[in-house]
Amino acid sequence: MQNKLFILLIAIFFIGCNSSTSSKSIDNLKLKPPSGDKIYFGAFPDFGGSEDKVTKRRLIDFEQLIERKPLWAYFSQNWYNGIIYPKEAIDIINKEGIIPFVRLMPRSTQEQFVKEPKFSMSNIINGNFDKELRQWAKDAKAHDVPLLIDFAVEANGDWFGWSGIFNGKDTKDKYGDKNYYDGAERYRDAYRHIIDIFRDENVKHVTWFFHADMYSNPDKEWNRAKYYYPGDDYIDWIGVSLYGAQNPKENYWDSFSQILAERYKTIKEISTKKPIALLEFGVTDNHPLGNKSEWLEDAFKTILSGKYINFKAISYWHETWEESDDILASIRIDSSDESLETFKYYIDNKKFVFKEEF
Repeated sequence: MQNKLFILLIAIFFIGCNSSTSSKSIDNLKLKPPSGDKIYFGAFPDFGGSEDKVTKRRLIDFEQLIERKPLWAYFSQNWYNGIIYPKEAIDIINKEGIIPFVRLMPRSTQEQFVKEPKFSMSNIINGNFDKELRQWAKDAKAHDVPLLIDFAVEANGDWFGWSGIFNGKDTKDKYGDKNYYDGAERYRDAYRHIIDIFRDENVKHVTWFFHADMYSNPDKEWNRAKYYYPGDDYIDWIGVSLYGAQNPKENYWDSFSQILAERYKTIKEISTKKPIALLEFGVTDNHPLGNKSEWLEDAFKTILSGKYINFKAISYWHETWEESDDILASIRIDSSDESLETFKYYIDNKKFVFKEEF
């Protein structure tokens, strides 16, 4: 018998859906956008630098900090620890009454700006990890906890090994369609391959996100986010990262609204049919060129106004980490009393939907 928590979670996934679970449609257990002008609120609640230190304590600390329970909690499943269904982490989040959001991260190291040697897009497409991925899907089906999943985030950046810059870049004649850029096409097909495995295993309780960065780096035609997109038949939500300066030594201070105004068209061109989520956003504290509280105020006003993009969900990246030369990136909500006060003031807006309100 399903427990009350699972039933409550399923209720959220049925928004706008037929209430019958007997349908063969792959959409019958998908997270639907909130109604009207509502906006879901989720978060990465400081699961550590490896993004996978999921504990009940960290979840509770975050809930107490914002005096709310986020709809979802975002964490990474790093493949250097094995392509293994993260049941323990999912159980911790699920038992807190929060939807688990899993980032599938095909990396053999946390080193950035280098080509991924093992979990390459070609190796995924060629079926090198089908056994592990199929078992992941089977375990997810057996566990029967509704999940949100994205794969190989921010592929249009150059910091992760699955970026198009490492997988064919602007060539068109080394793989697949001769009219398509190879780097993006390999990523697209790798993601499709994974979703096809889940479909083969009849896993119906996963909502699939495609997660791009607001900036394509390098900012070239072949690296536009739209080329990486697996397609509307595969993806349920479009996700995007939008950060301001991430440490005090970065020599710029663009506001949230400035960045969005400059780049929003590159996100909206990905799909005209799917809801858009701001999956990661944040800015450092203690920057000589700007004030974090003011940056957050501008961000929330822009989000709530629906200007440029009508976000149907947001998810704050709550973390502080040390970069090179002992530089501290103070992204956490509570990096200062002023920042925390601003954040709490704006998430109190009635447009934001928290799971506790269902």
